[in-house]
Amino acid sequence: MASWTGPTDVTGAWIGEGAPTDTGKVQKWIDKAEREIRFRVPDIQTRIDAEAAESPARTDLLELAKDVTVAMVMRVFRNPEGIRQANTTTGPFTDSVTYGGDVPGGLGLTDDELAKLQGARGGAFSIDLIPSTSPFYVGPS
Repeated sequence: MASWTGPTDVTGAWIGEGAPTDTGKVQKWIDKAEREIRFRVPDIQTRIDAEAAESPARTDLLELAKDVTVAMVMRVFRNPEGIRQANTTTGPFTDSVTYGGDVPGGLGLTDDELAKLQGARGGAFSIDLIPSTSPFYVGPS
């Protein structure tokens, strides 16, 4: 199965120093991330293909899948030891970094990323609390 994302997508999105230079290793982590996405969102490739067939110029879901893949891989490369918190003290100065997420430095999807890939758009329905007899009632749209 073809990869959605390439190593240059990861290094091109990198902010700051320390961008990975081993493209082979980056591609291995991309492959792992994409397998995880396909496992968690089994219909994603079908939806990407359907979107491309419907409108070749429209690639929103594919680009979103790339964005999520890049974010997953970057989290691994930024914190490969999986450290939750790091402190450095030099004399009277202390510097600390806290990494978020359930498994810092781990390869996983956040709840927000998973919802985006699944197409979740919020609630299943809404309730209009304005009675239909009110002069402000707009009616169903």
